[in-house]
Amino acid sequence: MLLIFKEPQTASGGGSYKELFFIQKRDPAAEQWTGRRLGVEKVKSELGFGQVFNGGEFKNYPVDLSSFSHILFAGLPADITDDASDSADLYDLMQAFKKKANLPEDYDAEVAGLVSQIAERATMDNLPRIKNYLNKRKENSGKIRQERVDSRVYERERFRGIGGFQTETIGSKWGTAEYTKAVYSLREIKTPEEMDLMRKTVSISSIAHAETMRAIQPGMSEGELQGIQEYVHKNLERNMLVYPSIVGAGANGCILHYEENAKTHVGKDLVLMDVGAEYHGYSADVTRTFPSTGKFTPDQKVIYDLVYKAQEEVFLLCHEGTPFSSLNKKRRKCWRTDCSASASSGTERCCSLLSSWLLAFPGLDVHDAGNYDQALKENMVITVEPGIYIPSGSPCDKKWWDIGVRIEDDVRIGKGDYELLSHLAPRKSEDVEKKNR
Repeated sequence: MLLIFKEPQTASGGGSYKELFFIQKRDPAAEQWTGRRLGVEKVKSELGFGQVFNGGEFKNYPVDLSSFSHILFAGLPADITDDASDSADLYDLMQAFKKKANLPEDYDAEVAGLVSQIAERATMDNLPRIKNYLNKRKENSGKIRQERVDSRVYERERFRGIGGFQTETIGSKWGTAEYTKAVYSLREIKTPEEMDLMRKTVSISSIAHAETMRAIQPGMSEGELQGIQEYVHKNLERNMLVYPSIVGAGANGCILHYEENAKTHVGKDLVLMDVGAEYHGYSADVTRTFPSTGKFTPDQKVIYDLVYKAQEEVFLLCHEGTPFSSLNKKRRKCWRTDCSASASSGTERCCSLLSSWLLAFPGLDVHDAGNYDQALKENMVITVEPGIYIPSGSPCDKKWWDIGVRIEDDVRIGKGDYELLSHLAPRKSEDVEKKNR
């Protein structure tokens, strides 16, 4: 448990501090099963914290959190059970924190987290979407039904509309919404040191994609291709993967989060691979789609080039000052223009109904914390990932069925331009084919 104070605090033995870190106690027997723990002295020497204590000391540590005007925290997990053999496990730390912070006895982490999330994001324009979301959560949670969260949001007489609800929630002493807002703003903008790590992790994934393009053969299985990708990741800096590999051939490439990777023979299908590295805690998110034979069929190339062109057009907007919403508007304009131009090929209906788009902040998480209702800022990193997916039965010519294409790149936002972090993985159809020769 890490506590960070806005202003210096006086230590009981003299001096001052602005942070307290309570960690797992060294336990050789437990470490033999679950791995080494740094312990107090190494956390001080290797991580640079000054005030470090074993977790069991938090309960009686002389700090009165209830005296502060605001206590900001990320909510508390709702499903932590007590390990009776450990008097300082996460459950015990949470109970001690609740007592020290004087949290209300009826505080519920699940409900508080939901209310905070709505208070941070709700507007009059998106209330219908918020209501649908709440209804789904109510179906799966008795706590949320019992607390009548929807009434707290919608009863204007009681909370003076959404503004009153937000004022009451965000102004609360226990500020999960304020914590989220502060952390989002910090994690959106990458420091020079973070950008070094981002370039490294994205380059590892890009090299792995390029090597898989080089190695692919029609007789391979999805699992073999996954193995090639993951071997390259682990061979470069003993790197880990940040999410389960997605390797979808043919129809499987039309499933956005396909993870089975079970097809034993990719044949002459397109293969969509979405694989991202994690390097020193920082995440990449890169997707490439390429032909198993080394050459796109004419129909595959039409779809691929539509996606590529849309992505190229959006890249031009990836600079400081561009609203996030403009990127998606640009994608829709590209679909309309390019699909109309190729209407004789019968793709226009596929593009209008079966395309998708997602913008995300890769960073400490593959979809990191961030506010999407704003303009781009210098040294943000975003993904640009247009895709067209045409499963069997789609309302178009059968020749397009089972073609799925996504091209996903990580992009650093500059003052007046952009930096393509994933440039080591070929993107243009001609370059993808050339890599396979």
